Amino acid sequence: MRRLLFKGSQTIPVPERVALILTQLLQANGRVVNKEALAVSIWPNEAVTDANLAQHIYMLRRLLGDTARAHTHILAVPREGYRFAVPVKAASLALDETFIADAADLGEIVSGGDFEAFRNYCQGSFFLAKRAGADLRRALEFFQRALDATPHYVPALIGLARAYALLGSYWYAPPSAAFPNAARAIETALTIEPGNGVAHAVKSGLLCFGDWNWQGAREEIDLAITLSPGSVLVLNNAAWLDICTGLYEDALERARSALALEPASLLQQLLIARALVHYRKYDRAIAIMTNIVEADAAFSVARRYRAQAFLLSGDARKALDDLERLPPTQGEDAAFRLPMLGRAYGDLGETSRAIETYDALRRLAQMEYVADWNLAIVAVGIGRNEDAMAHLESAYERHEATMPFLRSSRWFEPIARTERFAGLLRKIGP
Repeated sequence: MRRLLFKGSQTIPVPERVALILTQLLQANGRVVNKEALAVSIWPNEAVTDANLAQHIYMLRRLLGDTARAHTHILAVPREGYRFAVPVKAASLALDETFIADAADLGEIVSGGDFEAFRNYCQGSFFLAKRAGADLRRALEFFQRALDATPHYVPALIGLARAYALLGSYWYAPPSAAFPNAARAIETALTIEPGNGVAHAVKSGLLCFGDWNWQGAREEIDLAITLSPGSVLVLNNAAWLDICTGLYEDALERARSALALEPASLLQQLLIARALVHYRKYDRAIAIMTNIVEADAAFSVARRYRAQAFLLSGDARKALDDLERLPPTQGEDAAFRLPMLGRAYGDLGETSRAIETYDALRRLAQMEYVADWNLAIVAVGIGRNEDAMAHLESAYERHEATMPFLRSSRWFEPIARTERFAGLLRKIGP
């Protein structure tokens, strides 16, 4: 009735259609269940392909712990269907052994042994939403405290993976340091809860921005949507994959759906604006980000992306005004403010100031991480196109997370028609 699998101390939720397939196989008591019979019973009013059914069988196998090489529970019978291969015994439960009401579960979290982990997870989530480098590192600390209290606490493992991934994506840490840590955390989460849709969505994001594995990212996000169709984070990561693969209308639709679920969230409004920037609808993006800035002037991430949108739309003067309002801090300067200032000076014809900023960034890169992507942006702005191309090739070698945006970005139009640039696009894909 509740579509739950229990394995030792684990509780694994099962999506509705996957649970219906499992029920059909169990009721057959080891006999083969015809593919057509399965499809008709699960999708009575829809035309369903074998591939769709196979995808749901794949999800069910993963929930049961089957691997690609070892199908222990569900066997495929060629040209017929599927059967459940493990002996099954039905057990009746006494009334006092039935599953506790959902409301009691929350009370147990608040008053039980996991409360310390839950409290630190909440703190980490608060800092994660701020997006600044120092805040993301604070988030890591709280998620780790949650795991120290409860080592297999899946929400904290997912939070840890997200914080590391954002450090790499926002240029606060080298990809070689950030993404492997994120991958380890999310694989641990999926080992504990293989049916966690949010964890699959985070894995999709890592495959997209960390590995540029487009097929794997799409498979993971499709699985995440099936498992958790109403998750804001799942919709967010689906939108970013759509942006990277050029499906801008799909990305906007996902972003709007996420905002409908969290209408008070400035981050969800910002997602729509950023999708519009990649779609090159700059006026609409700037209007949304202006509303965000007016609603909360302290939400500086909106101002920084509005500065980007102004630069990309050709209004360097307004971009400069936004950049000068951003508070100068060491981490933020290297990751964003200085590169954008350098480009703004270049676009405004203040070449000497642009060159000074570019040289300052190159000196800074000898002491801390500075993204080659950002160095390339400034180099193009001062007409050093060969240097810009070299920086982009270095960014490719370092697997910088923004390289999938190479196709949708206008930063590099002066070198976009060169064969070296086209070669990078082919290697990154999709």
